[in-house]
Amino acid sequence: MAVAWGSTDDTNYFFWVPVFILLVAVRIATFNAYDRAVAAITTMEQLDYWERIYIIVASATNLSVGLVAAYSGLTAPHSIAPAIGMGLVGGTMISIVGRNFGSLRNARVMTYCNCVPLVIGFGLSGVINDDYLVSLSAIPVVIVIIISNNIASYLHGLLLRALKTTRQSEIASQKFVDAIGSMPNGLIMVDGNQDMVVINDQARYKLGPLLSEGRPLFDAIRELMKDPDSLIDAIRTGAIGEGIREVTYEALDGRWLRFRVSALSESTAKYLDEEWGGRQDGAYILTILDVSKNVAADREMEHLASYDGLTQIANRRFWEATTKRTVDELPDGSLVGLAVLDADRFKLINDTLGHNVGDKVIRGIAERIGMVADPRIFAGRLGGDEFVVLVSGLASIEEGRRIFDKIFSAISTTYVINSQNVEVRCSGGVIIRSKKEFNLHADMSRADMALYKVKRNPNQAWLLFDDNLEDEYQTTQRIKNDLRAAIDQGSLEVVYQPIYDAKGERIVSAEALCRWEHYDAGYIPPARFIAMAEEIGVIGKLTEYVLRTACRDCMSWNSDVGVAVNLSAIDLARDGIVEMISNALAAYSMPASRLCIEVTETVFVKDFEKTAQTLMILRNMGVKTSLDDFGTGYSSLSYLNRLPLNRVKIDRSFVIPIVEDQKAQQLFSAVVGLAKGLGYEVVVEGVEDRDQLEKVVSVAGVDMIQGYIFSRGLSNEEMRGMVEIRRPGWRDGKVIRLVAEGSKPV
Repeated sequence: MAVAWGSTDDTNYFFWVPVFILLVAVRIATFNAYDRAVAAITTMEQLDYWERIYIIVASATNLSVGLVAAYSGLTAPHSIAPAIGMGLVGGTMISIVGRNFGSLRNARVMTYCNCVPLVIGFGLSGVINDDYLVSLSAIPVVIVIIISNNIASYLHGLLLRALKTTRQSEIASQKFVDAIGSMPNGLIMVDGNQDMVVINDQARYKLGPLLSEGRPLFDAIRELMKDPDSLIDAIRTGAIGEGIREVTYEALDGRWLRFRVSALSESTAKYLDEEWGGRQDGAYILTILDVSKNVAADREMEHLASYDGLTQIANRRFWEATTKRTVDELPDGSLVGLAVLDADRFKLINDTLGHNVGDKVIRGIAERIGMVADPRIFAGRLGGDEFVVLVSGLASIEEGRRIFDKIFSAISTTYVINSQNVEVRCSGGVIIRSKKEFNLHADMSRADMALYKVKRNPNQAWLLFDDNLEDEYQTTQRIKNDLRAAIDQGSLEVVYQPIYDAKGERIVSAEALCRWEHYDAGYIPPARFIAMAEEIGVIGKLTEYVLRTACRDCMSWNSDVGVAVNLSAIDLARDGIVEMISNALAAYSMPASRLCIEVTETVFVKDFEKTAQTLMILRNMGVKTSLDDFGTGYSSLSYLNRLPLNRVKIDRSFVIPIVEDQKAQQLFSAVVGLAKGLGYEVVVEGVEDRDQLEKVVSVAGVDMIQGYIFSRGLSNEEMRGMVEIRRPGWRDGKVIRLVAEGSKPV
């Protein structure tokens, strides 16, 4: 202003000084007000308001500059003042471009306010002062207005595109951050120098504050993990595509973490190189998952599969596998001790004190074995009250004797259970052999034989298997092999004990009984060879042999006589038992109604529902079902109303005292009445003399009688002869006896 005044002596220029000062003050006040209000701005309407305020104040400033320039062109066209005005306008235009191209409306308003007054003023100057050179000088300004609008539009579009690209990049970056932040797994991106360059929150949570960008990964692993060197080797080999890419390791705080290595693609690795300056080769992503619960669940499942649920010691499968491994690892020349033991009179404990007390006795035995402080002792539970104990690495047989004495002394004592004293005595068979001679299953059989022997001696807790027992064992093994051959060859004998009606007039049925006369050992009782058949796994073949033989023979008798075959718990547990019975009936065209399946209540102990379902299928086929030895178990009554039975067979223990004991007579009568009241046929077994017979038939409800009073076991030929003749009743004084002298007992 001073230069313009000096060149024109026009004092009006000083008028613009306070105008500019006022405008500057207004702009400063506007900026300060905006700074105070910006935190509260939340809507587009508020932003539009402040933009309008800014445009008004800025445009007023630009308009004042344009008016000063126009005034110079009108009043002093031949002085330096117009040039100064032109310079002010040009400088202001630069300011507009530099500050306001983000808003196209702002740039245009400020341009018009700045340039239009100058163009009008210079144009009028040529007319008023008759000097068109000044007017022509405004033409470049007009061109500037046009160009600046185009430039502003172009710059505005360029800016929007730049902002959009930047925003899209920010959004993509934020999506990446959100994605890795919301992952359930921890994630660490590692460059070729093995430095961590990206770490999500889950990784920091799982591995702690030791993780930080730029720090070597392996340093953190060494401070956080057990066995860090092994984990580092696994990560290295996984990163280059070799070895296992997913591994699970334990942290120092007890957690289990699963690490998975994924090598980066070349493009991603190149990005790492450009962004962080890391090496491209060897870069990878490491994901981390806390699998502590999975590991705990797996260990629990493994424990359940390996340890007995009641005693928490090894079950049979785990004990046998561990024993084999332990013995294999012993040095040559070591001795191995093995004991098989069980609780004496354990069934009595269960029956009199209850299963709850019985379970506590079993747990107590296991606990007391564990109390014998010797790390070489490894105990397992075979099932029920049976245990097995391994003592490995013995130096001598005498050392073994001392250890087993301690074990049996510890477990055979008084147990305090539910505030009552329970006397527990365990018997066992022991074998001590060298590592070279040791054979797990064979030696368990040897120890079991010693257990069987010691059971007969109440003054001895355990028996060591010796050479004398070895001879017996070898004989038993030979007999077992012969039994297998006898079953395969069909050389076992099946005899039949008749079952008469209560009058003794006719045979109603016959019970099939298996007999075996060994060529060397002589007559072998059924209880013994049936146990052998179960032990060597041929009980199913034996049952099928007896069943098919009984069906064949029965079809050679009169059509009104049936046959009864006993099935064991093992038989009924087999999935194919129904098919086996159906095939036997079909093979000999035998009506199902002539066959009766006899079972004892022991078959229901393990799986009552499955056994009951099998019996129901058989009864629906027409096969009769019978409960044998009824009344001898404490739980028989609970089975009666739930079993698909046709008849019950009252055990001989009710018959023996019936002649002399009045209470026994009353008990027998009550049992018969109960069975009859439930709708079952009643068979009484074990009747041996006339006095017993008279007492039995005096009770209403007895349907059939079986016993020596009528007959012992008969061959098939003898049975055919018997069933063809109708005998007079026993009341006529002609009790039937058809047993040849020297025949075997039932």
